[in-house]
Amino acid sequence: MDKKTVLLAIILLITSVAFTLAAEAEEVTTFAERPPAGLMVLDLLVVRPLSASVAAASTGFCVGTMPLAYTIGVGEQSARILVEAPWRFTAMRRLGDFIHYKDGKSITVIERP
Repeated sequence: MDKKTVLLAIILLITSVAFTLAAEAEEVTTFAERPPAGLMVLDLLVVRPLSASVAAASTGFCVGTMPLAYTIGVGEQSARILVEAPWRFTAMRRLGDFIHYKDGKSITVIERP
């Protein structure tokens, strides 16, 4: 790779982080509710990609075991734990917030319908 490509990639990464942080900051009403900027960047660059890959793997596992899970009667619980929970953690919380989802519910609770 030449220097121009690396420089362009770094600029695009910094720009996307800045726009994401700005969008997240607009959703939070007070400064006291906003997590530290460093934690938000860590969440964006490390935690979200890792959680997305884990969510994809657990979804694949759920699809592979679904016939057996429905046969023994745990299909819905399996889908909630292996599909809904990881994807919800990945996409349905504010940057840097590891305690609550955007709707205010606790991350550790998987609710039944």
